[in-house]
Amino acid sequence: MLTLALIALNVIVSVLGFASFRDPQRGEKFLFVPASVAAGENFTGMFLSHFSHADIGHLLFNMMTLFFFAPVVEMGLGMGGLLLVYVIAGVSATLLTYVFHKNNPNYRALGASGSVAGVIFAAIVIQPAMSIYFFFVPVPIPGPIFALGYVAISIYLAKRQVGNIGHEAHIGGAVAGFLLAGILFNEGFGPLVERVREFVR
Repeated sequence: MLTLALIALNVIVSVLGFASFRDPQRGEKFLFVPASVAAGENFTGMFLSHFSHADIGHLLFNMMTLFFFAPVVEMGLGMGGLLLVYVIAGVSATLLTYVFHKNNPNYRALGASGSVAGVIFAAIVIQPAMSIYFFFVPVPIPGPIFALGYVAISIYLAKRQVGNIGHEAHIGGAVAGFLLAGILFNEGFGPLVERVREFVR
């Protein structure tokens, strides 16, 4: 199962990263530094940052999310479709982050959040009747409403640079996963459109 393979890859790279972060020079290989890439350096970090994480909590949250949503995408699009969503969402997240932060030498990013956001949004396109659950929200959130709220909040927070979170990566990954799933899924955006119509009737 590709889902488990992606989780295993994230865990392996993250564990290697945890050990390397003790040495700033070695740790840089696991970080995406847009300014360095703009200068033609640290392409290794740009790649490995898609699988490395800041700490166990960061890794656990992303991998739990991947564990629950990736099988939906894998069933709907096949292993190749899931891999394509994961990769293209990650690339999109990197590109958007690069555009906004290439002139900031202090900016660092890591984590699979961009790819994971793409997987979540692809899952919502494939299975729009699903609901999203959070520990701190007492009621389930319908998939389409979650998607709309997620993008709106991410744009708001990105504009204000709130928190130590790559909001641009989340937006880039989410949009890529959404569009790609609509293109690859046999029923396209049909089920999602019908689900949205149910809300507005």
